[in-house]
Amino acid sequence: MDYAERAESAEKVLQLTCPEVRQLKIICFPYLKLEVNFMPIDFGSLKKVAEGKTKIIYENPEDPKTAYMVFKDDITAGDGVKHDVIKGKALVDWKTNRDIFELLNRKGVRTHHVSCPQEKVVLVKKLDRKINLEVVSRRIAAGSILKWANIAEGTRFNPVITQFHYKDDPLHDPMLDDKYVDYIVKAKGGNEYSEMLRINAEVFIHLEAAFAEFDIQLVDMKLEYGIIEGDVYLIDEITGGSFRLWPYAHKNPNLNQSNVLKELNPEGRLDKDTYRMGENVDNVLTKFEEIAKVTAKFADL
Repeated sequence: MDYAERAESAEKVLQLTCPEVRQLKIICFPYLKLEVNFMPIDFGSLKKVAEGKTKIIYENPEDPKTAYMVFKDDITAGDGVKHDVIKGKALVDWKTNRDIFELLNRKGVRTHHVSCPQEKVVLVKKLDRKINLEVVSRRIAAGSILKWANIAEGTRFNPVITQFHYKDDPLHDPMLDDKYVDYIVKAKGGNEYSEMLRINAEVFIHLEAAFAEFDIQLVDMKLEYGIIEGDVYLIDEITGGSFRLWPYAHKNPNLNQSNVLKELNPEGRLDKDTYRMGENVDNVLTKFEEIAKVTAKFADL
C-alpha cells in the first residue's frame, strides 16, 4: 500500500470510528508527512446553551456528554462594569487555557477539559450542575485582601490560603465565612467544599511550580467548579484573567520569608491587573501574549 492509499485508509478509519476527530480542523500524520483537512465546526447550526462575559457554550449534537466552549475577544473588570473588546484576545486565551489544562490533566487533576478541536474552541465535559462560587487561593497578598484584611502587600502565605466567593457581580462576589464553611464540611458533610479546597490547593502547587520554571511567581488565582457525573470537577477557563503573575525581581529570590515583595517585580505583572489599572488594550494583549508564550512551554514539564 502506497502513502496515498495509507492516508485514505487512515482518514476512513477516523471518520468511521471517531466522530470527535472528524471535527478537527487539521489532523497530522507525521509518519506520512501529510495533513488531512476537515471542515471547521459550524456553530451557526448549533444550539447556544449559555453565554458569559468571555465565552459561549454550545451543545455538541454528536455527543450529549460534552459541549463546546468558545472564547470571545471580550474583557471585563470591576464586576463587569468595565468592558472592552480586544481583537485577538480569544485566540491568546485559548492557547493559555489549552496549555494549562493539558498540564493539569497530565498531573491527574479532575478537569472538564477534553480537547481543542479548533482554534478558540474547547471540547469540555458537560456539566450536571455548576457550583456558583469562585474559589480563590493566595500565596502572596495582593489586590483586595490588602484592604479588607489589612494585610501588607507581599505577605507570603504558607500554606496557601483559600476562600470561597459567591459568584454575583451586582453583589460584588461576597466572600463566604471561613468558619461557617468549615462547619458545613464537618457537620453537614459538605464534600463539595472539601473537594474544591483540595483541588484548588493542588492546582495552585502545580501551576506555581510550572511558572517558577520561568522565573515567575503565581501570586493568586480564582477557579470555578461544577458537578459531572456526581463528582466535583475543575471547569471554566484558566487564562490571564484567572490569576496574578509577578516576575522575579532577580535570580534566585528568597521566597521563604514572611514578606517577599522585594523579591518580586509587581510592576512587571503579566495579568489582568494591567487592564484593571487602566493600561491601553494593546498593552494588555501584549501581556496576555507573554503568558501564552510561557504556557506553551508547559508541554515540556
